[in-house]
Amino acid sequence: MFVSIVAGGLLALALALPLAWKWELGMRRVGLAVTALAVASACVVAVLDAIAGLSALLAGALVCGLTLASAFGILAYRFYRDPERTAPADDNAVISPADGEVVYIRHSHEGRLPAVNKKGREYDLVELTKTPLRERDAVVIGIAMSFLDVHVNRAPIAGEVAFRKHFPGRFGSLGRPEMVYENERATTVIRRGSLEIAVVQIASRLVRQIAAYVDVGEKVAPGQRIGVIRLGSQVDVVVPAREGLEVAVQPGDRVRAGETVLARLD
Repeated sequence: MFVSIVAGGLLALALALPLAWKWELGMRRVGLAVTALAVASACVVAVLDAIAGLSALLAGALVCGLTLASAFGILAYRFYRDPERTAPADDNAVISPADGEVVYIRHSHEGRLPAVNKKGREYDLVELTKTPLRERDAVVIGIAMSFLDVHVNRAPIAGEVAFRKHFPGRFGSLGRPEMVYENERATTVIRRGSLEIAVVQIASRLVRQIAAYVDVGEKVAPGQRIGVIRLGSQVDVVVPAREGLEVAVQPGDRVRAGETVLARLD
């Protein structure tokens, strides 16, 4: 019986790890979580065996099934959660619109972004946002979202929705830098006086839904929900490169939507 229980746990681990790699969940994190769930499932099955006398095959299958069901239940909870967030009381702050990791900070000069692939091609800011902005000098902060991050996106500043549009495109892996500019996306521009900040929700190979919660002309508060992007992906924030702009994050930082300050405008 012990061998069957262990085999069930190992089978659950063998099935979960390829999905963890494909969905970029973190192999070590998933491995430890599934192992802990397998131990808990084994304890439950051991109790059932003592009560009802299970066959070795059924015991192994129950351990595997309970482990995977628990893992997917936790994953679904994390994926669909939408916690309340409190935005910082700072009118000069540009707040993160997404949970995730800062993957790059790029500076656009005269509408041109730095080379991002092996061929050395430069891209236009318009290729990222799919719409011209008032200012061509900008700072672009890219935030990568994993499957486990909160997928609801929030307004980086208070203002009015000046532009909102969904643009069709490809669904390539964002591991290829050029896909940031070629994949399907939705761009929201929020205007406050002369200031315009764009939030670009970029699809990946796993994304098939980018939904909006706001429309053109609506007033939004900092940290207010403006949309959702399913199954992880990337959100880029385009901030005008004005005098006095201070970027408060760097690549590798973890940020939280509606709470983390990405930059400050003097």
